Amino acid sequence: MRVSTKLRYSSRLLVALARAREVINTTELGKELDVSPLYLRSLAVSLEEKGLVKSIRGAKGGYFLAKPPSEISLLDIAETLENLNLVPCLEDPSVCPFAPTCKTRKVWLKLKNCIEEFLRETTLEDLLED
Repeated sequence: MRVSTKLRYSSRLLVALARAREVINTTELGKELDVSPLYLRSLAVSLEEKGLVKSIRGAKGGYFLAKPPSEISLLDIAETLENLNLVPCLEDPSVCPFAPTCKTRKVWLKLKNCIEEFLRETTLEDLLED
């Protein structure tokens, strides 16, 4: 199981915005994070659609957090970018004829719930404090 590049970079982007506490453009962020500004912009668009960041257009434009860091959990970020179902039958039990009686499905569901709980309890503010 791996965390995607999108999720890793989006988390780093949001931590940088939380640390900056001001509008920052993707060119500056790209230099700080060593990531293509174009790629960061595409991530920021997804994050903006979910209400995690806001943008300002123009010469002094860029992105900033839409909420305080204490109100943005890693689960908010992950759900914006990823499907957290570890196996297809967690999303749609009809894809597997064994889903209703499958013993391993229960394990994957339990693991998914543990992951979601951990991500829900961890905020950007927690990452700033570490």
